[in-house]
Amino acid sequence: MRIGIDARILAYPKCGISTYVYNLVRNLLKINKDLKIFLFSDSEFDIQYDFSFLPIQKVVFATRKKEKKKWAQRFLPYKLKEYKIDVYHATWNNSVPFLRSCPCVLTIHDLAPWVLGGHFKNKRKEIRYKLRQFFCAQWADVIITVSYRSKQDIIKLCKVKENKVKVIYLGLDEEFKSRVDEKISKEVLNKYNLLNKRYLINPVGIDHPRRNSLLVLRGFHEFLKISNQDFYLVYTGNFYKDGKEYKNLIEKIRMRGLENRVIVTGWVPTQDLKVLLSYATISVIPSLYEGFGLPILESFACRVPVIATKRGAIPEVAQDAAVLIEPTDYKNLASQIRMLIEDEGRRKYYVTKGRERLGLFDWRKAAEETLKIYKQLLK
Repeated sequence: MRIGIDARILAYPKCGISTYVYNLVRNLLKINKDLKIFLFSDSEFDIQYDFSFLPIQKVVFATRKKEKKKWAQRFLPYKLKEYKIDVYHATWNNSVPFLRSCPCVLTIHDLAPWVLGGHFKNKRKEIRYKLRQFFCAQWADVIITVSYRSKQDIIKLCKVKENKVKVIYLGLDEEFKSRVDEKISKEVLNKYNLLNKRYLINPVGIDHPRRNSLLVLRGFHEFLKISNQDFYLVYTGNFYKDGKEYKNLIEKIRMRGLENRVIVTGWVPTQDLKVLLSYATISVIPSLYEGFGLPILESFACRVPVIATKRGAIPEVAQDAAVLIEPTDYKNLASQIRMLIEDEGRRKYYVTKGRERLGLFDWRKAAEETLKIYKQLLK
């Protein structure tokens, strides 16, 4: 079987979608070494995605700025025909070609921009974005999504039949399955000025309003007011220095006089994130919406208790293995932080529950279910 996969996301630093593509490819080839996998892109891959040990073929084309806009509809159909692709898997940004020579699987992780509304530069861009995603959902032969919450959204908003949408849960990166090395941990903690310090961590980034980063800051500030505990707050994940979210967060940190208590790391390598999570006292997932929420699994794996919001697929993924709160209730967040810190038995309870939940999420299983869909399309 010759499988073509949209791998353009691998040209960027690690994120949820790139983690999905990278692990899917690796596990598909573990299951069936006879598969021929072609990774289509408009740019060279970031150095952190190493496929040198795998029998895959990278196909980079339409690399100029003007060409990238027409990558899926104008250039991709020729490549699918040229490389005799049996099944094409669209994984990112409206990449289902209307004209094509093979069946197509589309992965939609979530419809957050539809559900939350706003966050577009203007109404024209919003309409264009939604129309593209709507038509891609119509044109795809099968849609894969990562939670039952996202499936409900796709059926309702993209007007597709229920049997067209298949739920396949994501898995946990192999790097998170081993314990951290003590020597490396000291180096990483020292690098971020966290050695011998107690801290809370927000691992979801501050690059978008739905990350809800101010909830954690307000909750942390309130916690410091009601407690005599000596703690720090760490934000990891992507941000844009010129972005409104980052500027607003920095301004609110200064207004509260917390410059010496809050550390914003930006994007960090997986090894660093693993250490930062492992040594955190609590991981806070404050999102207004998540189609899945990989940081939840990563926190579970690193044996850190989780406080998360009751939004999107978060309750579906976390269930009773996390403390769930409303995404605006910073006072309750402060109270829950204090209770977890002061109650060691409670922390251990959530750590144990989190480890139990991990058994449901496996990349090999995700790849097996995806391969079944490819085979069914060929039949």
